[in-house]
Amino acid sequence: MSKTFQPEKITADFVAFRRASFFGAIIATTGLGVWLLWKTFLPEGISALEWVQLVLFLLLFQQIATGFWLAVFGFITALAGGDRAQIARTIDETDLSAPTPPTAVVIPIYNEDVVRVFGGIEAMWQGLKDAGGNEGFDFFILSDSNKPENWLHEEMAWLDLCKRLNAFGRIFYRKRRTPRNAKSGNVADFCRRWGARYRYMIVLDADSVMTGTILKRLTAMMEKHPRVGLIQTTPQLALGRTPFRRMYQFAAKLYAPLFCAGSNYWHLFGGNYWGHNAIIRVRPFIEHCDLPDLPEKDAKRRHIFSHDTVEAALMRRAGYDVWFAYAEPGSYEEGPPNLSDSLGRDRRWCMGNLQHFWFLFAPGVDFANRFHIWMGVMGYMGSLLWLIFLIVGAFDLAVKHRFSVLSALPGDPVVQSGGAVMILLASTFVLLFLPKILSYLVALPKARKFGGVLRLTLGVILETIISTLMAPVLMIYYSQFVVSLLAGLQAKWGSQNRTDDKGMTILESCRIFWLPPVLGAISLALLIVYAPHEILLLSPILGGWLLAPFLAWATSQPALGDFLIWSKIFFVAEEDPNECPRELEKVRQIAQEAEDNWNFPYSGVARAVTDPLANAVHIALLRQRRRVVEETEEYLEELREKLLENGPSALDIRQQFALLWDADSLRWLHREFWTRPAERLHPWWRERLRDATARVGNAAAG
Repeated sequence: MSKTFQPEKITADFVAFRRASFFGAIIATTGLGVWLLWKTFLPEGISALEWVQLVLFLLLFQQIATGFWLAVFGFITALAGGDRAQIARTIDETDLSAPTPPTAVVIPIYNEDVVRVFGGIEAMWQGLKDAGGNEGFDFFILSDSNKPENWLHEEMAWLDLCKRLNAFGRIFYRKRRTPRNAKSGNVADFCRRWGARYRYMIVLDADSVMTGTILKRLTAMMEKHPRVGLIQTTPQLALGRTPFRRMYQFAAKLYAPLFCAGSNYWHLFGGNYWGHNAIIRVRPFIEHCDLPDLPEKDAKRRHIFSHDTVEAALMRRAGYDVWFAYAEPGSYEEGPPNLSDSLGRDRRWCMGNLQHFWFLFAPGVDFANRFHIWMGVMGYMGSLLWLIFLIVGAFDLAVKHRFSVLSALPGDPVVQSGGAVMILLASTFVLLFLPKILSYLVALPKARKFGGVLRLTLGVILETIISTLMAPVLMIYYSQFVVSLLAGLQAKWGSQNRTDDKGMTILESCRIFWLPPVLGAISLALLIVYAPHEILLLSPILGGWLLAPFLAWATSQPALGDFLIWSKIFFVAEEDPNECPRELEKVRQIAQEAEDNWNFPYSGVARAVTDPLANAVHIALLRQRRRVVEETEEYLEELREKLLENGPSALDIRQQFALLWDADSLRWLHREFWTRPAERLHPWWRERLRDATARVGNAAAG
């Protein structure tokens, strides 16, 4: 791109105009919607229930209006040929040819698919070489895995990767003994140990892939502007197979450009951080972005789980800019394979976003960050408010119906100010669906990248129908999440399921998603009795609830996903061999060719004890053991004998880890396994001995 923009020269008037136009449009639209609803209530006098509905509607309609105007301003930007106020428009080939400063690519992992994680690292390493060289970039795999088989598999995968790429001293692996504060704690641990060595760090998720080109462009942007503390990219969903993942990656590819452009339009240097696929200036991050504890009585609830939004706010408070490189290609991630896994992730995000409420009115927080926090909170709280709005509205409807029957008045007082009602309904549908139409219009000239005009159109129609039916299902579960979290129940911040080789059965789907159809049946029965004329209006909600188990089951089926791939429905450009980045193709190839030799029970303990190489590598990566007290030594000796005599099943996870963290115990176990008479070993170990002996014999014969 040509050099057309200098962030340092943004004027206060420029920022004020953009924000005034954006928020002025939201306020005007929200005010009009509330006025129309107020007008529908006015003829019969506004009751207490209607005042509640008005307040709820104000909060909820603001959300709809915000999404609408994000898309509209993004559309206007697209028509103008793109936003000139983009951080990516500040660099040219001269900047890219400069040496890369010390940059760490940081990948925190937790019980992830080891082949996928290390395959992604290999793809990015090769991508950097293809983009002009990987000098300056080091990779750090930071593990919090709490399964022995994952731990040992990660170590051996690291060793194999370093050997194949000749990358010792450039690709590092660390396993934390205590996984304190989850991902944010892992990144903080990296900063304390190695942060002083690096000017920048690029934080990734376990399923992230970034091309070598965008990695080098991000560092060039940061070098160009010392006042920039963080640049967030737009991770595109990729490598989807199930209909659920394919639909969401299609929707993201189609709709995200307008919403992201609209977001950049108003916040400019006050962007947000999504926790991954972003570059961070390390020194100010260490100095200013240490997460404070929340003022909670329970110590377990004090840590901020969704750290990203808060870190962006702290970076801005320290005087550094946070930009959104929304139009940069080459940033990818994978999504959940089905609705159940997606809700599991949303529950964790819900807990993190609700914690941000503490920072909504914190001193020194920039206005843009306050709005990011507000939208994050409302992203989940809004579902509960919508549900309350529907319940209050239904109760109000029943009261009015009862009054109409008892008073014997002509007509139904439920039907009020029909013109205002129709305008309000029509306006709501416009605000909800016009962004999809605008995105479709922008995509039409490049329809080839979506499989052609016909497939693009069919994809939009199918995605709109399915997402409309899923929305009320999400409303139910998001409301459930909010209520349970407000009641004090913690969500577990666990690993994510990123595989889509096996779909849910219909029985599993019915077991998981029984609540929506029950609510749907009850609601339908009540409407038939008390307000049959409202059934058509509420049919999208009722249909979504009643069909929830079927939708969840159907969208999880890999076979149906394979049909969609064959027919090029929900097609995206990255599925075209001529368009797919080499890095993505490399990840796909590695995943297809990989053989899983770590899928038998206790494989981690078995490798650490029996395999000479795995034993040596594991011991070498352990930190020097401090002198232990006599009681601890006796405890470890007891565990060693118990392991060999009774097999791994005799030890729980905590006991297995006690041995795996002790180098002396592993040396002793390895020596005893190979020297102790077989009759003194548990049958499980004798079987491992036969397997190991056979491998040695086959290697010698070969």
